[in-house]
Amino acid sequence: MLRELLFAGCAWVASSAFAVESPARVEAADGRTKQALELMQVIHFDKTIDAIQGQLRSTMENQLEPLAKCDAAQPIVHEFGTKLTQATFDTLQSDEFKVDIAAIYAEVFSEDELHQIIDFYHSPLGAKLLDRMPQLMQKSMQVTQERMKLLMPDIQKMGQSYGEKLAAVCGGSKGK
Repeated sequence: MLRELLFAGCAWVASSAFAVESPARVEAADGRTKQALELMQVIHFDKTIDAIQGQLRSTMENQLEPLAKCDAAQPIVHEFGTKLTQATFDTLQSDEFKVDIAAIYAEVFSEDELHQIIDFYHSPLGAKLLDRMPQLMQKSMQVTQERMKLLMPDIQKMGQSYGEKLAAVCGGSKGK
């Protein structure tokens, strides 16, 4: 069970790409990246991350639940899930992460395009889209979770199969 718990944690950490907050990095951002940061404010990026937090916490609990093979393990698995979720959100709410996302917008859109996008979100239709975005995200997450539930048995079989292959090539050794 410890191996499963460590694997789940490592997989989650790897998929989250943790970063350290760096306010200086925000100040050092180029003009287009700063404009993209403005866009992120307009589209309520922080609120979107906050909304995702509840969904992620629920998903994490569902994914880690099978690791609690006995009643005594449940508080430990719950604590692990809570710490993992908090570490993820600390990263997603960091200035460095925001600058990284803004840099992607700045890479994909010209300065003029960013300005037009910001103007759109200030328009009545853009404001309506922003207003409805949490509802769209929540429903999309529900569909995603349902699809992933259907996929989980196959993922577990693959994991077991590859775990057996790894054990076979490593000869069951714990080193290297």
